[in-house]
Amino acid sequence: MKAYKKITMAALAAVIGASLAGCGKSGGESVGSAGSGSADKTKEEAKQPIELVFYGGQSNWTDEMFWTLYGNAIKAKFPHITPKFISNQNVKLNQLITAGETIDLMLVTSTGTPAYILNYKLQTDISDTLKEIKFDLNRFDPSLINLQRDIAKGGIYALPVFTQFPMLFYNRSLFDKFGVTYPKDGMTWDEAYDLSVKMSRTDGGVKYYGFGTNLQFQMKTSQLPITLVDPTTNKARTDGKIKQVFDNFSRFFTIPDYVATVAMAKGTATEAMFLKDQTLAMWSMYSNVSRRLPDTEVVNWDVAAQPTYAEAKGVAPAFDPYYLYVTSTSKHKKQAVEVSAFLTSVENQMEIAKEGFTTVIRDKAVQDVFGSNNKNYKGKNIKAFFPEKVAAASPYSSYYTQADPVMLEKFSDVVTGKKDVNTALREFEEEANKKIEDQIRTEK
Repeated sequence: MKAYKKITMAALAAVIGASLAGCGKSGGESVGSAGSGSADKTKEEAKQPIELVFYGGQSNWTDEMFWTLYGNAIKAKFPHITPKFISNQNVKLNQLITAGETIDLMLVTSTGTPAYILNYKLQTDISDTLKEIKFDLNRFDPSLINLQRDIAKGGIYALPVFTQFPMLFYNRSLFDKFGVTYPKDGMTWDEAYDLSVKMSRTDGGVKYYGFGTNLQFQMKTSQLPITLVDPTTNKARTDGKIKQVFDNFSRFFTIPDYVATVAMAKGTATEAMFLKDQTLAMWSMYSNVSRRLPDTEVVNWDVAAQPTYAEAKGVAPAFDPYYLYVTSTSKHKKQAVEVSAFLTSVENQMEIAKEGFTTVIRDKAVQDVFGSNNKNYKGKNIKAFFPEKVAAASPYSSYYTQADPVMLEKFSDVVTGKKDVNTALREFEEEANKKIEDQIRTEK
């Protein structure tokens, strides 16, 4: 584990105390581990008042978001459980651990699992508890559980509670302005490229761009089966499929009328181009960005399914799920699992769907209420948020995050004209493998 900058316990206590101000204290004694003592005693203890501490992990959730989406529902369903939320914006994970603060549940993506969970040895297999409470894993798309089993080497450390995947958002006003047909579901990448060519132009002294994205998202959720880091060798790699994905996206940034900057190539400029400047016609971005798009009166947006490769027709990008990890240090593991299970129920997923979150279960009741709490979803292509078939997740490697920033850097070099593709991919392997080797040495 990395060594972190030391802070005084007194100062840390003040930080955490300020962060947690207003959170209620749980009454009664803490509950022992599930299965201890007689069945009657276990049942009685299970209903004693307890507190479950949720940490934001990789989410950007505020206290208000947590209570709207999770906290109030948990209190209503489990009156004996008091949820407490700690935002990652207020206190960093290493600070909590240094202070000895117990965390019961944490929101983390698959690629964030090493940094937030494994490096701190916070993982615990909840498979037996899921069997004990007779939880049906078939409610999820198999890819969501297969990825978790890959992470846990056959076990399960967490349940998915919401997910995301790339979709094609577009500005209807720009397409109307230039008399170009809107993007549609079922397009190929070649058809999307043709639209991008038509939309990339200068008009009235303003430069417009047809398409923008972040290659990291596209590699992570690729519709084509790719393995950026081989989990059996811990080596970064490039092959024909990886080059195909690289080439597919780089061509959008090298259209004659498209002058890509480094910020555009790395995806850091595209959000402002689409949401604020309205100079970007199509934006391939994660589904949950729809929740924070401006009012339709400001940006006349809609969405289409992500275009597909010819050999992956009808296949949506792989899911990039947020898992709710039950930690090894939790004193209430069974209750934490029960709460996680509840949050994946139709009842709770409907509430998440109303806010525009992409849910982890496929259910007509969930689909019917999607985005209903936000007027901006009215009249939009809601069915695109519920693909029939999604790609399988790439084989999991705990060293993925050492490699994918290097790939983005090399992509930027290519689309800004600094390097050719073959040189960039060769350098990717060399530099990514050096970073992986360095990381492995720190773990010994």
